[in-house]
Amino acid sequence: MLIFSIFYYKKNILFLFFILVSQGLFGCENKFLTQLNNYANVSSLNSVDIIKNITEDNDLNLCNTDNFLLSEDNANVYELSKTEYVVEVFCFVGAYQGSYQFLFYDANQVEHQISGLSFTVFEETGNGLQIIETSLLTGSVEFDPEMMLLMVDRKARGLGDCGSYGVYRWENNSFVLAEYRYKGECDGVYIPVEDYPLIYP
Repeated sequence: MLIFSIFYYKKNILFLFFILVSQGLFGCENKFLTQLNNYANVSSLNSVDIIKNITEDNDLNLCNTDNFLLSEDNANVYELSKTEYVVEVFCFVGAYQGSYQFLFYDANQVEHQISGLSFTVFEETGNGLQIIETSLLTGSVEFDPEMMLLMVDRKARGLGDCGSYGVYRWENNSFVLAEYRYKGECDGVYIPVEDYPLIYP
């Protein structure tokens, strides 16, 4: 009985100590628990609201033009979390493939932050392949939000027997080049883009 009583009082003293410490650290309203509760109540944004907010941002210069009209028909919104999204914007179509721009939509702050994303690509020049940064991706794109991977298959000509294949991994709110393959010889021989000669890494 004595052992039980000691255990009972120790448990109550520890509980009381925890309450006093938490009140001292976080204030009388227990801000920490309030913040957790508020975060739990955050609901995901819908694509309509996200697209509307993007169209109201005049500094983005979408698709490198001032008069680009963004809508649900030419954009895909991928949810990374309740407050973070990747937005894929279809800019225009060329002879056999399209061009795309990607945005990062961050709703963690009161004023939502929207930023354009850039990509490392290899461009063919007279001196061979040169690394450049670009905001527009040309080719067929596919983003897997579960794997956090973006695949880009770019044809050098309509036949599809040459071109490039890039894989980008989502890290620290940006796309990082993970793999780049390139077949420069347009020889009429078709092979899967995943089997193109590896250029990077």
